[in-house]
Amino acid sequence: MIRSGLCFFIFVMFSSLAAEQTRLPLNDYFAETWNTRSGLPHNSINSVAQTNDGYVWIATWEGLARFNGREFKLFTRSEITGLPDSGLRSLAPQADGSLYISGARGGVGHLKERQWIAQNDASAMVNYILKTRTGEMWLALEGEGVTYREFDNGPEHQVLVNLSAYRLVEDDNGLIWAATSDGLYRIENKIAQLVTANSGLPNNSIYSLLLTKQGQLIVAGEKGAWRLVGDMFESIHQLDGESISSLLQDDHDDIWFGTINKGLFRLSEIGLEQLDAEAGLPANRILSLMQDREKSIWVGTNGGVYRLREAPFSSWTKKRGLNGDYVRSVLSRADGSMWVGSSLGLNRIINDKVELIKPAFDQDPLSILSLAEDNQGNVWVGTYTSGLMRVIDKKIYPVINRDNGLLSNEVRALLFDNEQRLWVGSAAGLTRIDADGSLTQFTTKQGLPGDFIMALALDSHGNIWVGTGVGVAMFNSALGEFKGQAFPKQFNAKYAFGFYAQQGFMWMTTDRGLIRFNVITGDIAMLGREQGLPVDKLFQLVAQSDLFWLSSNRGIIQVKQQQVNDFLDDPINTRGQKLQYQLYDEGDGMLSAQANGGSNPAATLHNDGSIWFATSQGASTVIPERIKKTTQISLPTVIENLYVDGKNTPLLYDEEVLFLPPSTSRLSFHYAGLSFIMPQRLNFQTKLLGYNNEWVNRQRLTITEYTNLAPGKYTFMVRAGYPNSPWQDNYKTVNFVIQSYFWQKTSFKLVMFFSLLVLAYGVYQYRLYHYKNIEKQLTIRVEQQTRDLQQQTDAFAHQATHDQLTDLPNRRAFDSWLADNFTDFKQQALPLAIAIMDIDHFKRINDGWSHIIGDRVICVVAHLLSQCGENNASLVARWGGEEFTLLFPNKTAQQAAQLCEELRQEIANYDFSNIASGLTVTVSFGVADSLTVNDYDRLLAQADQALYKAKSNGRNRVEVTSAETFTVG
Repeated sequence: MIRSGLCFFIFVMFSSLAAEQTRLPLNDYFAETWNTRSGLPHNSINSVAQTNDGYVWIATWEGLARFNGREFKLFTRSEITGLPDSGLRSLAPQADGSLYISGARGGVGHLKERQWIAQNDASAMVNYILKTRTGEMWLALEGEGVTYREFDNGPEHQVLVNLSAYRLVEDDNGLIWAATSDGLYRIENKIAQLVTANSGLPNNSIYSLLLTKQGQLIVAGEKGAWRLVGDMFESIHQLDGESISSLLQDDHDDIWFGTINKGLFRLSEIGLEQLDAEAGLPANRILSLMQDREKSIWVGTNGGVYRLREAPFSSWTKKRGLNGDYVRSVLSRADGSMWVGSSLGLNRIINDKVELIKPAFDQDPLSILSLAEDNQGNVWVGTYTSGLMRVIDKKIYPVINRDNGLLSNEVRALLFDNEQRLWVGSAAGLTRIDADGSLTQFTTKQGLPGDFIMALALDSHGNIWVGTGVGVAMFNSALGEFKGQAFPKQFNAKYAFGFYAQQGFMWMTTDRGLIRFNVITGDIAMLGREQGLPVDKLFQLVAQSDLFWLSSNRGIIQVKQQQVNDFLDDPINTRGQKLQYQLYDEGDGMLSAQANGGSNPAATLHNDGSIWFATSQGASTVIPERIKKTTQISLPTVIENLYVDGKNTPLLYDEEVLFLPPSTSRLSFHYAGLSFIMPQRLNFQTKLLGYNNEWVNRQRLTITEYTNLAPGKYTFMVRAGYPNSPWQDNYKTVNFVIQSYFWQKTSFKLVMFFSLLVLAYGVYQYRLYHYKNIEKQLTIRVEQQTRDLQQQTDAFAHQATHDQLTDLPNRRAFDSWLADNFTDFKQQALPLAIAIMDIDHFKRINDGWSHIIGDRVICVVAHLLSQCGENNASLVARWGGEEFTLLFPNKTAQQAAQLCEELRQEIANYDFSNIASGLTVTVSFGVADSLTVNDYDRLLAQADQALYKAKSNGRNRVEVTSAETFTVG
């Protein structure tokens, strides 16, 4: 049975589709370690498991740790109901998503639907829990054998006693196999039978069991590992004598073996490999093994938990056969080989094997700067100190150097043009080697912007592009001359490290970002830090599918071609937008994020779809399809905590509603995406139904807070996504209601609303009444003020036309009336008589009795005249001083004189003794009418002449201008 174990595994591997995949050597897996410094409670990792929700659980002697990819959450007996001790021995995840844990003092707990359910304690430490298809719980106990319970918390039945049981497994036939300190037991119908040496197993302890996906039973223990074939166990000879503590079958159907003191073994199609503490394991004692849903291998040791995964990037270094780790150039050849130039020589990689390409003549190791392939498939080599060389029959031969025509021995770029002329870019200029071997030299004198050549490229029109330390130049093949292409001053770029030719465009990687040059229109645009790139300096661009891959000193940048073109085509409308990129570095499998540049090609696309980059720690290679498949793995999202006003609040399930008090002012949701491959790069979106109905980008933020939400019903939703990948339908929700105070309830608000309406209406009516009352008062006041003003106006008008002493019309009023009516009387041929009266010897009255007496006399005379006027429809006015005028409408002078005579007699006979003793008053009249005059001035003049005549004739008489004069009898 020579190598039967290996034959078995080869059969197993080729029986599945996974076997068709190429294995990554064990030493080239990307590894990470977590221990107490990372947040674990203890470094002995007794068991590792993953539940359906995506969490990884780790059992230690100091409690249970839950890992979400970013941080550990610790559970001890204070958090786990009914657990007698924090020391945990094993974990048993179930198909329903629940998790059984078992402890050092026989404690058993069950985590189901976020609740811890205490189970009855076992009699000793539980090394393993098995739930059978029929629902029975089987326990492997330390020193107490094997027991079972027909149901959780049921009575315990003993099957094996006085031994230590380590592992239990149920096969497809319902048989239970027990790994114990006495060996392997086969349990059928609750009856245990020891598998003896007659079946092929030695009489030694068995520590672990594995039932493969193909139904094959594998057992491992103190002296090696065996597989069950028919009724016999066959040894896996590669592991004879190894003390094996744990087993695992991965998705490739490879078998992993954890040992007591030799570290980790993997048996696969590439043979048996070992990984121990010298190769990076935290410790050589392996306690548990687990493969998660993302295909990573978790290794529990007594020095921490160790995780192996096929990272996006892998590296070829001296460990894998390269002659040097400092790689400057990588070349993909049409025959499927990869050529890697390092500081210590040239390597050829084909079929995952490295060949060293040595110099034909003994000399110091060559430092390789550049590589190129001609159309016959020959490889040409540019070196640091030895000029241009060529590979012939897997040997490197010199071609040309500074001694025989090359401008410098430092050759950083090589290019064959369309005529198969070789262009050699060196540190001192550019040399063209024609087919006949002739040399043509180009320096700044021939139009180059600088002599230090770092990059060469051929565009779609056959032009040669040259990258230097002070810009680029283009050699026009048709004209045979260089045309400088200076970078715009605002770009502030100088170094051109690499080119990528695309139909109609030439892309340039520079010390200020990525530049795109339109070879047809001459338009030039740049994508740099201002547009969102994380670095200034880019070395090489590789286009693959719809992506650009850019090498830099800080890692490899992946960005979508379309987004780059959108930014460059429309810088105005894309201003303010964020460039979506992915930066890969040491956390993704690169041994160093420092990619090398200034030599060509510094990165290349291989014909198998992989992309290779020259770095300071080997040649890093990435398979984009592997990254794409990784992002297609289902990504669970979990809401881990809800803090209400700073207090952690237990979460309910999706359909349940959480009621929060009305005083709630701040909500803080903590969530995670359960990816352990790229947890730091996951993106999140949230929405809060009832507040906003659109997904809000949270980028990589794992906390969302809301403050001062109004009372009501809300649904918080969150989903996680891989970078540069479509969002999965993986959102999680929390339904909650912020309760309201009574004054915040709708009914109260309605009552208050209608009460306010009534109050507002009452206030309105009151104000309306008030304003109407004010309006009424204002109206009365205005009317009163109007009357007062009118009275005042009338008084002013009266004062203007009446004598203040006698209240008779004054001369102005008299003249106005006479002027207004004289013409009418004349036109109607009606008589109008006028009389002017003067108080006789009035000065004597003033002088003899006083002016006051004189004024009283004037008032009495005015009164007597007014009475006459009222009786005779005549108009009386004070003419001035002691003179008065009288108008007699429709009367002739004779008629008026008769009335005046009556007045004269009445005044003369009036008793003035009540004014002054011995006082007598007489008056004289002058009368005229309109019959003999044509204007009223003339009429006044005649009346005045008649008055003068009366005074001349002795006073106290009436004189008429054209008639007989009346005198006192």
